Amino acid sequence: MGLSDLRQVVEAFQLRIADLPELLTGLLQQVPAGKVTTYGDLAKALGDSVASRWVATWLLDANCPLRELSHRVVRSTGDIGLYFSGDVQQKIARLKAEGIEVTESKVNLKQHRFALTKTSMPLLELKGWQTNFVCRARPPVMLGDIRTIAGLDVSYAGNQGIAVCSRFDADGKTLISHASICRPVSFPYITGYLAFRELPLHLELLAAMQEEGTLPDLLLVDGNGRLHPRRLGIATMLGALAGIPTIGIAKKRICGTIANDLPEVGVWEPIAASQTEPDDVLGYAILPHTKTKHPQYVSLGYGVDDHLMKTMVTRCFAGHRSPEPIYAADRESRRIASTIVATGA
Repeated sequence: MGLSDLRQVVEAFQLRIADLPELLTGLLQQVPAGKVTTYGDLAKALGDSVASRWVATWLLDANCPLRELSHRVVRSTGDIGLYFSGDVQQKIARLKAEGIEVTESKVNLKQHRFALTKTSMPLLELKGWQTNFVCRARPPVMLGDIRTIAGLDVSYAGNQGIAVCSRFDADGKTLISHASICRPVSFPYITGYLAFRELPLHLELLAAMQEEGTLPDLLLVDGNGRLHPRRLGIATMLGALAGIPTIGIAKKRICGTIANDLPEVGVWEPIAASQTEPDDVLGYAILPHTKTKHPQYVSLGYGVDDHLMKTMVTRCFAGHRSPEPIYAADRESRRIASTIVATGA
């Protein structure tokens, strides 16, 4: 299958993503004076307890709109936990003023815990959608058909996400142009849900490039492809949604086993699913040169095979840890982010 109409893909994908801060606001507003809830309870009401770290981080932000209610959120043990002001005694004083007994910086949850009304559990829905995601079939792109290759990366300036696609000649070393967008990002960083934070930016940027006729023939994505617990990293999802060939390039190995954690320069060290499944190769570790001791973790994204992946990624190494298109996209997105921060734009 060919390219999607990316503007339609953007609109359809956006409809799947709930406004988690707004839902969290509604949950915490349920908790009356004299009652408490926990970070974990709030996360579970959103659909996944893994979000408890984000809930805690958000409520500790002095700019959080819920800071005046955040004293009613404690740890799952009943411990008071931290407070946005930095003074836990203020949190204790506010709880006591609402009739909650605090003993040795702990609250009796059996007595004071409030039963939240659950939301539509959007995180559970998103996990289910990702788990059941089916990649559209397409034959691998041929090496001779690649005229341009690009790198895609995202940086942040406050709540602004800056996505940059740096397009190179097929030699992997000659920069042609940068394309970028800057948009507010409301979906938080939650482990396992990165795709729903960054895919909207990726897709919108690619939609704009499609309209301009500047889409690359192959895309290197800062993230995993098949080298993923569900074999479905952000590089694979993006390629399948957009209909564009992709390769995942990551700086950390999040799954799989490897015989040699520090491969020799230029050696593609296989990463197997497990020690009992050595033939199920999820990706490769590659050390591009002697200037770094940290390999890149490369895996198939969408519409490519092993030969093309290794050939094109090798072409793109030129002295940096990352392939040149990824390195350029990272640098440009950071430059734009720094400008936004410096100017307050």
